[in-house]
Amino acid sequence: MRKSSESALRALDISKHQSTFAPQTAKAAGISAVILRAAYGGTRDVRFERFAADCRAAGLATGAYIFLTHHYYNKNKGSAETARAILNGQIDALLETLAGQGVTSWVALDQELEAGQTMALAPAENTALLNEAAARLRQAGYAPCVYCSASWAKSRLDVERLDCPLWLAYYYADPEDPDFDGCAALENLNTAWGEYTRSLGHKLCGWQFGRIGYGAKYGVGSANVDRDWIYFQPGEEEEETPVYTSDTLKIGPVSTGDRAAIRALAESLSVPARDEGDYLIVGPMGSASRDAVAGRALALGLGCRDWSAPEEGVEEPQEPAGMEQALAALERIEQAQAAQREQLAALAEKLRAAGGALAG
Repeated sequence: MRKSSESALRALDISKHQSTFAPQTAKAAGISAVILRAAYGGTRDVRFERFAADCRAAGLATGAYIFLTHHYYNKNKGSAETARAILNGQIDALLETLAGQGVTSWVALDQELEAGQTMALAPAENTALLNEAAARLRQAGYAPCVYCSASWAKSRLDVERLDCPLWLAYYYADPEDPDFDGCAALENLNTAWGEYTRSLGHKLCGWQFGRIGYGAKYGVGSANVDRDWIYFQPGEEEEETPVYTSDTLKIGPVSTGDRAAIRALAESLSVPARDEGDYLIVGPMGSASRDAVAGRALALGLGCRDWSAPEEGVEEPQEPAGMEQALAALERIEQAQAAQREQLAALAEKLRAAGGALAG
């Protein structure tokens, strides 16, 4: 998998809202791939077939996306079964639209909310339905991914159970969106959402970093055009080993109970944690969070390695630097938990006393 913007593909995503599109102009400006809107719900995008033919003629890798609406409350009234029926109908229409159009790049399941709409599905049931849709696309010979914002992925999906890659939107400089050459590399973007997006590792197939301006440069009929980095294409070998940085910890081997304890601590610190076999990868994070996580891991008797880069053949875990600070952080956490327990016990006693007084 391409790990940096330097080796990623430059891509656009286009719909009827661009009105016109000249793929040869986009190609001359450095674009290698285009993801076209094929459908809105069950309705075909009126520009899709024309744009797809023009992209094929220009030799651009061509993908597609469907703007889904099955998750809208005004569509399903809160019923997951109704949402499933709507989704299947929309996928039926999508497959008819894609047939014979030369789509070889990603086919994205676009999930977001339009103005005035509300989400009707919990993360688990939402993810399960998207997995069903992705399975249907794979069965038809396409490579599925899910498109959404970074905040949507974190709050509306169970990313660990999503069985296809993610193409995330995160406009870190909006509304002054840069073009490709001015875009900060994701691996160097030290913001909360940048760190979350980066933490997805090989799960991330693309990043939509800009949407404002540059339409004329890339041959579209609108002032604005969405711009994307594609980190790997369908069929490319995905690298299973994440890239570790100096603010990343590899913990384990981790049992189920210990994994839950580390995850709970990481979540309380707003730090990403992901599985890698018997190990848990935590980070990127700041020094205070790192010390707290490392202290908890070592207190549980777990190996905890501070990585600046993966090392082949290293079996013996190493204690991270700053061990004294880590243990101090752990002690502070345990003291806070003890204080909370005392407060709850005192509150329970007051409630019992109040209940006795009322009963008397």
